[in-house]
Amino acid sequence: MAIRSAYLIALAVVLGCASGSNPSGAVKVPRTANYLTGEEIAAQNATEGTAYDAIARLRPNWLATKGVATQGPEYPVVFVDGQEFGPPESLRNIHAFHVNDIRYYDITQAGARFGIKGGTGGVIEVRIKTK
Repeated sequence: MAIRSAYLIALAVVLGCASGSNPSGAVKVPRTANYLTGEEIAAQNATEGTAYDAIARLRPNWLATKGVATQGPEYPVVFVDGQEFGPPESLRNIHAFHVNDIRYYDITQAGARFGIKGGTGGVIEVRIKTK
């Protein structure tokens, strides 16, 4: 009887420690604070709008001002495939389903990667899907 109880306890422990299944079958996409993948945009059903809409919904803090400079509030500069693209509103010209990934760089990272063009509000870098 003691052996049978030990087997039942061991079985309960094994089943309790086993990873749960995903009944919906949806793929879990890991979330990172400074990185947004096209897969995450699709998984969150955010591909219908623009890149601006996807960021506003999934990483709204990227669009916030990062302080005040002598000429007004500082917003991030947008780069697309390594080229300067404009202010955050320029993201409205990019369809979300075209996005491969988006990365946010704070002022320190932006300066190291993009130099003076990085600005004082950081950088939002978008990479477009290739065909």
